[in-house]
Amino acid sequence: MEPKLRVTKRLQEIFRLLESLPPQAELSLWVNRGDRRQLFPGNLSRIDRNQNLLFVELKEDSPDLSGQEFCFVKLTASEGVARCPVSVFHDRTLVLEISDELILSERRRHRRIFFQSEDGKKVRIRTDRHTLELEVINASRGGLRLRADPAQITMMKQSGSFELEALGERTLPLPCRLVWTREGSVAVALEEEVPEEAFKEFIRIPRSAHVDPEKFFQDQEYFQTVRSNMASIISKLEKRPKFATAMKTLKVDRQGNYLKTHIDLLCYVSCSIGKTLGWVTESTIDKLIYVSYLHDLRYFEMPKLARIPSKAAFEDQKTSLTEEEQKAYLEGPSYSALMSKDDEMNSIDVERILLQQKERPDGSGFPSGITFKQLFPLSCLFIISHEFVDYLYDHPDWSFRKFVETVKPHYKGPYFIKILQAIEELETSRARY
Repeated sequence: MEPKLRVTKRLQEIFRLLESLPPQAELSLWVNRGDRRQLFPGNLSRIDRNQNLLFVELKEDSPDLSGQEFCFVKLTASEGVARCPVSVFHDRTLVLEISDELILSERRRHRRIFFQSEDGKKVRIRTDRHTLELEVINASRGGLRLRADPAQITMMKQSGSFELEALGERTLPLPCRLVWTREGSVAVALEEEVPEEAFKEFIRIPRSAHVDPEKFFQDQEYFQTVRSNMASIISKLEKRPKFATAMKTLKVDRQGNYLKTHIDLLCYVSCSIGKTLGWVTESTIDKLIYVSYLHDLRYFEMPKLARIPSKAAFEDQKTSLTEEEQKAYLEGPSYSALMSKDDEMNSIDVERILLQQKERPDGSGFPSGITFKQLFPLSCLFIISHEFVDYLYDHPDWSFRKFVETVKPHYKGPYFIKILQAIEELETSRARY
């Protein structure tokens, strides 16, 4: 005679949940395959209390679970997730073992977290009828700690479930729970292990924001000069009435501070290449920094437009943009040049660079569609520097030589050739890389 299975308090709770379901109730089930989760529905067939087994009938298009050790089952719409060993899988019948070692979410409440990769560290949380935007303070394999005010924390506490997301190409659902809250922050814990590469993909912070700017400089004294001039120009712009609002917007950029890190890198890159070319004087440094801070001015209230690198990319994305966004994007260069007028730091060189920043050597740019023959030398420097900064965002294994090899076929003309040669020199002449 087989020994009678011990019925614990935990088992009683699990059976109470299962037996409260109507006959043939649909259950949400999933299995983990690598870093992906495969979801599928099933209907509760019967419960065997004597052997602690749960019988689930799967649909015809359900995955093959042969050889699968575990399956996850959401017990009810609002309570509990069980990680069940698979006993038998045959002819669309799944038999799961019920034991007192099953994992149930805290307080029998299950929250599922959806988040995707994004350059920034801000995430969007949907709680019932509300949408909150929170900043990631810290991210680890165990979960996320987010910055929130008391009202946001209250909404999350009161919500039966929430979704957390950012913009990207992939989506990965993960069970999670709200583990603790305090003034100014909220912590979300993950309820199961996530593969390292998958986790890094979904919570990564801006790659380019962590490029050491000193990597672009051979001369430490020159690096400190550029940094000092940046601080001085920022201070001046903040005091200008027509730039003050824009500079405040830059500090609280809603897209993971992309604009700020993008602009800072553009200052360093353009000044570094200019120095290698022998084109840079003290006044030229200030021009390049000034132009870097003004070039995307039209997009400060629409940060996603700053990520569109060219007219060709704009045409590809045009249908996803509103009429206002389309108009704003095409106005970008002219708007920046117009805003620089009558400013004490403005010059003919500055206006030229701002107007020509989106032009391309083959004439495919805008607003004038001119070729390399009509481009001002410092405009060519700025265009290449901008291309380099965009490259840094997508290539964590970047090098000066790799960048040149990638873009060289697209940049013809004597000035562009000379600038690319200077970038290659940065690779071969640097003592530290």
